[in-house]
Amino acid sequence: MSSKQENQDQVGQDRDVPTYCYQCVAGPDFLTVRVEDGTATEVQPNFASAGVHPAAGRVCVKAYGLIQKTYNPNRITTPMKRTNPEKGKGVDPKFVPISWDEALDLIAGKLNEARAKGLSDEAGYPRVAASFGGGGTPTAYMGTFPAFFSAWGTVDFGFGSGQGVKCYHSEHLYGELWHRAFTVAPDTPLCEYVVSFGSNVEASGGVCGVKRHADARVRGMKRVQVEPHLSVTGACSAEWVPIKPKTDAAFLFAMIHVLLHEQPRENLDVDFLREHTSAPYLLGRFGYYMRDPETRKPLIWDRITERAVPFDTPGAVPALEAAITVERGVEEGADGKVWEHVNERCQTAWEKLVEHMEPYSPLWASEVCDIGVKTIRRIALEYLEHARIGETIEIDGRELPYRPVAVVLGKTVNNGWGGFDCCWARTLLARQRELAVQAGRAQRQPHADPAGRQFAVEPGPGADAPGLDAAKPEPGPLAAADRARRLVRLPHQPGDLVLGYRADRRHYRALPVHRVLHLYA
Repeated sequence: MSSKQENQDQVGQDRDVPTYCYQCVAGPDFLTVRVEDGTATEVQPNFASAGVHPAAGRVCVKAYGLIQKTYNPNRITTPMKRTNPEKGKGVDPKFVPISWDEALDLIAGKLNEARAKGLSDEAGYPRVAASFGGGGTPTAYMGTFPAFFSAWGTVDFGFGSGQGVKCYHSEHLYGELWHRAFTVAPDTPLCEYVVSFGSNVEASGGVCGVKRHADARVRGMKRVQVEPHLSVTGACSAEWVPIKPKTDAAFLFAMIHVLLHEQPRENLDVDFLREHTSAPYLLGRFGYYMRDPETRKPLIWDRITERAVPFDTPGAVPALEAAITVERGVEEGADGKVWEHVNERCQTAWEKLVEHMEPYSPLWASEVCDIGVKTIRRIALEYLEHARIGETIEIDGRELPYRPVAVVLGKTVNNGWGGFDCCWARTLLARQRELAVQAGRAQRQPHADPAGRQFAVEPGPGADAPGLDAAKPEPGPLAAADRARRLVRLPHQPGDLVLGYRADRRHYRALPVHRVLHLYA
């Protein structure tokens, strides 16, 4: 029996349908929908799932709005076409509904027109651009978009444009580039200490998140809520720190300063830094990795042989800090630029980090954040104390490092100016504490792409690679940040075809406002 026939047969019957809510990543939460005469009329909890659901079958209040969402008479059900060529603030675009065939023919015509002229214009810029408003949106969310762009050829990509405040955009974008995690959350059942910068989990974490945090607080987990206003989460936390708005990055930088400049090295997870991060990689005079001239692999300073060797040399013991002179090496910059060096004085990425963070003391941060020096230093030291450096835990038969601390960021911290700095600092704190493993923070990539949609076709002419960017990723956040900066661009001519995916061009700040309005209003 077809589903359509089955629905027709059930008209006139009253029944309760078990299903789930996944309107946000706090779900899925189990629920039951009351159906009367073929129409959903009520959303209820599903207490039958109490034995397997962390929140005992309860669902958050947003799920109760699904009825209105489903039957909203004003919902858009067809493509909409603009009929007013005049653009500007307060001008009615006069959108009219059109069929899918007309919409696809219109877009295909624009694409064919651009292709007939050549994939790139006289200045070398691609004629077709694609912009994704959800920074770091995984390719699995984009359907066949990645495969289409791969087959097309050269495309001018823009990521994270028009972010607004509807999601954790900076975290999504840089997390995807740095450690392939769509978002980051504490491993609440095992975590002991959480520093939360504006993450209002008690209001937005769903029933499962609220229940787990409540259980963790009963168990003894301490949560420090750093945010300007006293939110529900701040009221439920062990401590509320009323920071000045948009100064979270200064607080985080000061925490890093305390660990790097006020604590002995043995208190840090030096083994993890040395063996599992880019901290020992050598840097040249232009700030790029110093590489082996033959293999082009990044170099480290081997403490055993007292010479520079490729990072993956068997038996090598990397040095984090040392007086280093590299006999021969090369730096690879952007756009194929290469510098060759002989007897070059180098420093490690770790030494560069220590040097860079020296000015950002708790005293400096206190004047920026309007938070006392003692409070900033105390929280940094509590974070370090609870990190349990050297301890391990067994999970599913595997012995793993036990680092039960986490730093989480809220939406306002992720969005707007300062978002990158906060994500960068949080990632640095995590790497120093080895929190990418169990009991600290849990990295989440909610929808993997096992089918490999972006690799489903051969790359078109001019395409760098089937993926979204051909830049070779290097270990470590500094190189990834440089890669991220190269991804964000806008088409330079009003005549270009722009395909926008969840993007609001009016919020983009890389161009003058009047030009943005001209291009996209």
